[in-house]
Amino acid sequence: MGCFRIRIFLSTLLGTSFTIMHPFVRQMAISALRFRINTTAFFSPLQAGKLALDIFRTPRRGRLREQDLTFLEGSEQVKIQLQGQDIQTYRWIGNGPTILMAHGWESNSARWRTFINLFRKKGYQVVALDAPGHGGSSSDRFDAHIYGLAIQAVAEQHQPDFIVGHSAGGMALLYYLSFAQPAFVKGSIVVAAPSTLRMVLNNFCKIMGFNRQTVKGLDQAIKECFTLSADDFSLFHFAEKTNCPGLLMFDTDDVIASYSDGQRLKDYWKNSQFKGYSGLGHSMNNKTVAEDMIQFFESIQG
Repeated sequence: MGCFRIRIFLSTLLGTSFTIMHPFVRQMAISALRFRINTTAFFSPLQAGKLALDIFRTPRRGRLREQDLTFLEGSEQVKIQLQGQDIQTYRWIGNGPTILMAHGWESNSARWRTFINLFRKKGYQVVALDAPGHGGSSSDRFDAHIYGLAIQAVAEQHQPDFIVGHSAGGMALLYYLSFAQPAFVKGSIVVAAPSTLRMVLNNFCKIMGFNRQTVKGLDQAIKECFTLSADDFSLFHFAEKTNCPGLLMFDTDDVIASYSDGQRLKDYWKNSQFKGYSGLGHSMNNKTVAEDMIQFFESIQG
């Protein structure tokens, strides 16, 4: 099964119909895919790894709800080109400093509704982007590397004073800050971001039921594709290279991003502070979180 056929299979399996598929049928489909890749691994771990990576990098685009579309219609919408793909951006004009916002995996810019409404009341100008393969952006590929490049492209155009990233958006944000070192960014906020790619991959391989040969091949495929190993892609490494002031926001009830890892990140990120929460889970989509962000912005503005 080639990569293109894998993507077509997954778009059917993991699309909007996936949630209403009979559990038995869904499990059988996943089992068939697992068997195909694990069997391939006995003959070619690298080929199996490439197929597994293809799955890992294929997000469900998701369905924008009517209220999401209504909210986004109130913005100025512009597409930015990145490696032949369109990156959808949204801008709510304001007279104050500019905030750039990057959402997480299988989400879109509408998830920031509560935050954007509060920021606009304070006079901030807000820019949000849909990650590659998400929302209004094109591409059938997504990973923290390409997302970091997308953040860079949007940031260079709008020169934001502050950048906020949630989950995978937080991973991509720290990655971008580490290699670009943008002088115009006065402060950044990382919200509920998994600390290492290795941790994310381990969860992915466990869910998919990949054998050891497939996991080995996946590591090889990542190194071949990105010239970075899975272990090299670590927020601890990126944080050490990041100079702008930062705020780390994590919740004790988050089962995706480790609270203790968030606390550890503070020791690696110079001039950063940690803010802990409880009961919000991974989404952290809460008015109190937005208000704490505003306090951080104001503390840097003086």
